[in-house]
Amino acid sequence: MRDDDLHQPPAPARRPRVRRARRLLSPAGLIMAGLCLLLPFMSASCESGQQQVRWRVTYTGVDVVAGGKPAVAFTDDVTRRPMRTLDAEGERQLLGTSPTPLPPQPVAWMAVVLMTAALAATALPSRYWRATATAGLALPAAVLLVGATMLARRDATDAVAAVLSRTTSPEVRRWEHYGQVSDMFGYTYGLWIAVGTLSAVGVVNLVVAVSRR
Repeated sequence: MRDDDLHQPPAPARRPRVRRARRLLSPAGLIMAGLCLLLPFMSASCESGQQQVRWRVTYTGVDVVAGGKPAVAFTDDVTRRPMRTLDAEGERQLLGTSPTPLPPQPVAWMAVVLMTAALAATALPSRYWRATATAGLALPAAVLLVGATMLARRDATDAVAAVLSRTTSPEVRRWEHYGQVSDMFGYTYGLWIAVGTLSAVGVVNLVVAVSRR
């Protein structure tokens, strides 16, 4: 046997492994996007200057999809005590009542359905149809997830403003500080990781689908 034969790289043996690894990227990304629903999607916080009182409300992706109450964190002196998440009794003592749960978002349900369908599409045998279906489902899911969170932000503003103003909807939207409460809400890392992952999966598969035509 020649020395050259001994040093030949086992390329044919590696290629199926590389293909399998690449094929796992899309389902792994979609699963990661689904797990991001457990992370914070939006939050609002406020601090009163002289008293050093600070509070924060946080909604996860599950709260946006299925409807849920926020996690409320509070401290009466940020210089001495860190913020702590309140239980139901602590919320009643601080606020007098618990924030109203968000209503479920049908748009978010559609996003979850598309994510699930995209995950199923990654099992299609044809590479072209697998990439086409995954891209065609993952990209709209990202758009719908952003839209659902934007709609949920309005409902979250209503809930927080109702507690602060001691009024109820629809009167709460006429409260003079309603706009300030709305401005306090921001989108957080859970949403951006989910949307970024879905977009990446969609774009990569779109490129594969176009290159296979």
